[in-house]
Amino acid sequence: MADFDNGLSVLSIGKDKSGRDRKIKLLKATAAFFVQASKDKLPAAPLIALADGKAWDKDSWNWPVQAAVMRAELPSSTTAYVLRHSAIADLVVPGLDLATTALLSGTSVAMIERPYMHLQADRAMDALARLAL
Repeated sequence: MADFDNGLSVLSIGKDKSGRDRKIKLLKATAAFFVQASKDKLPAAPLIALADGKAWDKDSWNWPVQAAVMRAELPSSTTAYVLRHSAIADLVVPGLDLATTALLSGTSVAMIERPYMHLQADRAMDALARLAL
């Protein structure tokens, strides 16, 4: 499958804002799911297809995400994009470094720094206080 590299456990999910391939390293269990999903498929076939056999695109996620939002009783304005930002913030706030966060998010450190750097202000102050000891 063109979108999944089984040897590296890496999934390609389209282009980022700068036009580069967005590649995400997968956990073993997630990679195993994609190994199973890619069995007996031709290289050009969608890795995960819609019910009609077509490939998922950026608009295909709208209804499933909204259905999950309703089941989880989240605000109706919640989108996949909002959930992505929430997950990234959940990585940054407890102290995961920005480079690792970028790697897990399939983006660059620069794209993580701008909106999330301020979430590490308390950690920076704690580190400064330790220097004063």
